[in-house]
Amino acid sequence: MSYFRLQANIISKKSQSAVASASYRSGEDLYSERDEEMKSFKPREVAPVSFLLKPDHAPDWTLDREKLWNEVEKVEKAWNAQLAREVLVALPVELSDEQQHELVQSFVQEEFVDEGMVADVSIHRDKLHNPHAHILLTVRPFNEDGSWGQKKMRQYAYDEKGDILRTDDGKKVFQTVPSTDWNERETLVKWRMNYAEAINQSFKEHGINKEVSALSFEEQGLDRIAEVRLDRNEYQYVKRMEEKGLEAKTFYHQLNQEIRKTNAEIKQLNQQIAFLSDKQKPLDVQAVLHRHTIEVTGQLDADYQKSLRFMEGRLKETPTFQNVHKQLEGLYRWEERTLEPKQTEAAVTHAILTASHQANAKRDSQALKAHGFSLQAFPSLFGERLNLFDQLEQETCKSVKTNETVTAHAERAYRVQSLIVHNAFQELYPDINDRFHTNDRTADFKSTVLEAIRNEQWEHVPRVEDMDHHLQLHELTKAVDHAEKASEQIRIQSLMRNKLGAEKEKLLQGGKDLDAIYRTSIKLNTAQQLIGRYQEKAAHMDKQINELIRQTFPEAKEKLLQQVQALPLEMKTDLLKHYTENTKHHKAPALKECLKRAHTEQDKRSAAFEEYRNQQNSRFYQGLDDKQQALVQFPNGRASSELLDQLMRQAAHPNNYQKEPQQTTKMNRKGRNTRMRRYLGLEIDM
Repeated sequence: MSYFRLQANIISKKSQSAVASASYRSGEDLYSERDEEMKSFKPREVAPVSFLLKPDHAPDWTLDREKLWNEVEKVEKAWNAQLAREVLVALPVELSDEQQHELVQSFVQEEFVDEGMVADVSIHRDKLHNPHAHILLTVRPFNEDGSWGQKKMRQYAYDEKGDILRTDDGKKVFQTVPSTDWNERETLVKWRMNYAEAINQSFKEHGINKEVSALSFEEQGLDRIAEVRLDRNEYQYVKRMEEKGLEAKTFYHQLNQEIRKTNAEIKQLNQQIAFLSDKQKPLDVQAVLHRHTIEVTGQLDADYQKSLRFMEGRLKETPTFQNVHKQLEGLYRWEERTLEPKQTEAAVTHAILTASHQANAKRDSQALKAHGFSLQAFPSLFGERLNLFDQLEQETCKSVKTNETVTAHAERAYRVQSLIVHNAFQELYPDINDRFHTNDRTADFKSTVLEAIRNEQWEHVPRVEDMDHHLQLHELTKAVDHAEKASEQIRIQSLMRNKLGAEKEKLLQGGKDLDAIYRTSIKLNTAQQLIGRYQEKAAHMDKQINELIRQTFPEAKEKLLQQVQALPLEMKTDLLKHYTENTKHHKAPALKECLKRAHTEQDKRSAAFEEYRNQQNSRFYQGLDDKQQALVQFPNGRASSELLDQLMRQAAHPNNYQKEPQQTTKMNRKGRNTRMRRYLGLEIDM
């Protein structure tokens, strides 16, 4: 059911100005003759759409906003006279701007203008989620000649003969009654009912499968408790507290929080009852999944069919979304935690051996020492380490090929199973937002919902009208989780790199344990290279997060969105994390509130980083640039493309040397030179 609102209130001369009210709502500067001043208000972010409508017998000057409301204030002599009636109506967000305008104009014409009122309408669209219209109405009718009529009239009492009754002193007996029924409660009820009917008719005309009701929840027979409407001051106070990330402690706000919680529980119970009692439409999810499985697998090519057979043999059971997804996640974890570090270690070892070989050719003893070699022991050490590198590369290549083969099969099987899930879910929930139809960040959530329905675990199944909301939150949560993992890996590898850099510095000062220097060099540069890999992943996640921020806050100004997108990744994940954690029952925090929370978390990281940096006194750490130093707390920093070379030579000093004329090593052998060219083909430019 869509949101409905129509409320009316009186603008009284006792404390208000009709001219000022019209100026504020229309956004137009108006001169008040009563106050002898120009009524002007701060322009709105979105200019109101304003227009006036009048009955046929009303004079043309009533279409002049300034003259109309000045004339109203002139004709109403009493100090506490009713100057105007304001009717505030919510406009359905399901309708376009043009359709909303058409709805309001038609309703105002039929309900107010045709009954004799002049209407001053202002449509406000400052907030995309809350379009509404202010309708200012004259409370005094017009005579047929265009003059002002009377608000009240005398109603005389008559005797049986039809003569006017008189008192003992000869005065006519009468009572004063309103000349119109515009102030009657029944009239307000009629307006509410007719506006709801007008909205529903507009929905029907534009193919929108929704409806509204002007009745209370109880009158509609709904198991729902109405929230308490906050007055303006309390509402603004609650908003200010929410923007600060604090909980407002006012009585009625706390009461509304409890009401929302209770209503959510009632909805869940009613949904479960509805599913359990719906005997006429039994929901056989297994049959739906089976049908879509046949449809999808029947169109697969040979490669996809082979992958499904492979996964069935590997899993020892029929592939499903759940077991294939679990298998693929395990392969990705193995690749990230084991295979990528091994590949990186091999590449780093290759680079260090290449640099060492070049340093030996130049007889650069200090460069050799920085890599864990010496001029005297170079031939034997290099041969041993080259053999170990050969074994490492062979093992790594074998693991990579195995992983590529298994992962390729698993990814094909996953695409098949996710398509089945998407199609089955689409059949059961045809009205979800288009962007969720084949959105793979929501596939596991859809699978969980389908499984819950199959097992009749209704407490885990969101309501149909809430499904888009839950899909969005799941998508955000998953993206934030991936981004946080990438950032955390950057932070961990940065801490490890800094520790290894300090260790290498101490080893170089001793200069005797060449094996320890060599192993530490490999670990140190492996950590730095892994930082670069995780930064690539973080950059990819950053683009996705930027897109999700735009989708999550469509009403935000473009300038603010651009400022947010320029923030570090960890701040944007904090922002979306605050949004998902605080979005309950569709009451989502604003972008500015989420941004404040992100700044608060960033301030904590800044303080922690300063404390960490003050504790670091190694020459290695001091040699890093600011961005590299900050990676331990700010994983958005970008590594220099030349840092690998810098790290491997950071402890070396300038050395003016002369090449020794005699150099006899095993590297002079033809076979060893061939292997060097094969294995050390300088893929990494030193």
